[in-house]
Amino acid sequence: MVNLRDFDLNLLVIFTNIMEQRSISKVASELGLSPSAVSHALGRLRVMLNDQLFYRTAKGLEPTDRAREIIVQVEDGLSCLSSAISAQQQFVPAESDRVFSMQVANYISGFFLPSFARRVREEAPNITIDILPFSISSESSGWDRVDAQIRLTPGRLKPKAVRSQRLMADDVVVLMRPDHPRAAEPMTAELYARLPHVKLSQASTGTTVIDDALAGRGLERHSALVVDSWDTIPDMLLTTDLIAIAPRRLLDLDPRLKHLKAAPLPLEEVVFSFDLCWDPNSEKESGHKWLCETIIDVFNAEIKQIEP
Repeated sequence: MVNLRDFDLNLLVIFTNIMEQRSISKVASELGLSPSAVSHALGRLRVMLNDQLFYRTAKGLEPTDRAREIIVQVEDGLSCLSSAISAQQQFVPAESDRVFSMQVANYISGFFLPSFARRVREEAPNITIDILPFSISSESSGWDRVDAQIRLTPGRLKPKAVRSQRLMADDVVVLMRPDHPRAAEPMTAELYARLPHVKLSQASTGTTVIDDALAGRGLERHSALVVDSWDTIPDMLLTTDLIAIAPRRLLDLDPRLKHLKAAPLPLEEVVFSFDLCWDPNSEKESGHKWLCETIIDVFNAEIKQIEP
């Protein structure tokens, strides 16, 4: 076992930066050190870990197998230390100018974000909320880019490898214009797959649950149009023969949907479950706790307005 009293944790910070930059000079510039200081730190780390860690190539420094082996644990350890230190610093919403990043499933962003923005402006007028697409990873070390998600989870399963709280589970409906040529027919899985769809991109929803359910039946839907925002879909349905799906509660939240025909999605196992997800390494930090509590409060308040 390494005696931590003799171990300089700054060496691990330099190690993670070299893994990212693959260049001594770039790391030196980023950390405000001289290249020789970074090289000396790497030399000390090589002795302590008994491994070369990096070797030079024409494209820059390449990590050894040992370096690739330990990087995830090192990043997780540094993240835990950072969170533990940050947790001792009191977050005051009214005084903070912090930047939070979130991913929000597009189906619910239309009714959630306006109320969330009003609440944030009232409590923390100087902070910034950066809404990122789901194409940015939020698995494992990717959580350094995202503070929280409101995401779709297939069926009634719970998300894995993250902390989560279920916000809502809702049935799914198929939408089309009332005078659609197939409006009078029973909605079956085969008919649903055959009709031309307008659907949200995976970057907007964060899930492929519908396509997975159809594939399990040997079916594939006809995606005539893929868009990145729900906002344009209802108007398309009113003027074309396209169909789309939505959470049932959205019928009460978007007045345009009152003019459309809604039928149950003929994929019984599919439920739109919306979960708030976050990195367990961040949950004790006071600013992060405020963010999650605010999301939950706003979401619950919006849902109560449409419940009978």
